[in-house]
Amino acid sequence: MTPIYVQAPALPVTSVTVILPRTGACLDPMERQGLMRLMLRLQFMGAGGKSNMVFNSALERLGATLSHTLTSDYIALRLVTLTENLEAALSLFQEAIHTPNFDAKEFDRLKAESISSWIAEREENKQLRVQETYLHRIYNESPHGFLPDGTLEGLRRVTLDEVRAHYPTMFGWAEPIVAVLSDLPEPTVVGLLTEHLSLPQGQLQHPRHPWDRFAPVLRPGRHLTIIDDPGTQTDEVLMGAFSVDESDPDWHVHRLISLIFGGDMNSRLFRVLRGERGLSYGASCWYESTHGRSPRNRISPFSLYTFPSAEHTAEALPLMVQLYEELVAEGVREDELTLSKQALINSYPFLLDAPHKLLSLRCDTALYGIEPDDEQTHRAKISSVDPVKIRNVLQRTHHPDTMTMVLLGDAKRLEAVAAGLPGITSQEVISGGLPHLS
Repeated sequence: MTPIYVQAPALPVTSVTVILPRTGACLDPMERQGLMRLMLRLQFMGAGGKSNMVFNSALERLGATLSHTLTSDYIALRLVTLTENLEAALSLFQEAIHTPNFDAKEFDRLKAESISSWIAEREENKQLRVQETYLHRIYNESPHGFLPDGTLEGLRRVTLDEVRAHYPTMFGWAEPIVAVLSDLPEPTVVGLLTEHLSLPQGQLQHPRHPWDRFAPVLRPGRHLTIIDDPGTQTDEVLMGAFSVDESDPDWHVHRLISLIFGGDMNSRLFRVLRGERGLSYGASCWYESTHGRSPRNRISPFSLYTFPSAEHTAEALPLMVQLYEELVAEGVREDELTLSKQALINSYPFLLDAPHKLLSLRCDTALYGIEPDDEQTHRAKISSVDPVKIRNVLQRTHHPDTMTMVLLGDAKRLEAVAAGLPGITSQEVISGGLPHLS
């Protein structure tokens, strides 16, 4: 494994991240969504025959921590340690990778905690409930729409035997990436990694990965799902359609579109829905790939979100749809474009101003083949965009007549609101109730 290395001399700390491409939450079995996250959390709860307490106490004495990142399409296993203890910390990292205990008592405790946390997070965060349903619907119930923390039913079904059986499937999908941030010279780091870090040998015989040759299922019309939550005082509105991937040569134009329409408090959505009309507490838009919910080199949904008070949804919802239709049909104003150009040009150096940011960009390039622009090229690209270019890109890649729409609130009231929306071709109501924590 040849590491991607960036030197960070300011602090005596080393970070080693093992990235496993073409894995991720999309590999969860359909009826066991959440298995991968349970497995990764349990992996660091004791290893090499050392109990959870003994293993993590050893890490603490070294000034080291282990963590993981789970996205739809990759897994990252991370060690951060005081550099002077790197060799000893790598030894513990190696144990966690090769010989996790997967202890039965720890599994039972973790599973109960994960279920309670899943319920509590969705009771506190209605947007998460809407996002979950939206991704499942827009990806047509396929693994591409799985969230890393799974589903309540999936978490309840997962067994320890399934965790143990699933663990080897993490390896062998693609050549791993090792990302290193350290105050040590690169040859020293490479030598230590060569001596003290290896991965289980995968078979490299996996079936095709779910994201290989992905193409969305495009259903004409607007498809509406209402999550029934009669007691809510604010509604949740999330809608969108597939648009583009970040390897598109006009991606810089899409960044401008997102910023102008719903990227900050000066954006059109926020300004109209909250500032001028007072209908909502906030409104925004984004490409799902920029939030890490789809690979950057796969076509991504463009999503619009607002959360009006229940009494204002009847006005806010059709207005949001109207604003999006007007954006695609008419484009943007010159003054909006000028402000957004300045913002993107001025903020770009801050994407490159720290070693950990440079390392992240280089990892993204290794994962997705997308090279970041240098500052001069970025400035030239952004400066060259005019309203005609934006309108042409919008009309080529945005489809307001073909959308997935998810609303959360009182179903009877929202059904009446939705009846006034044009182009609805299918509609369903699902329960929004969550079990109470005991």
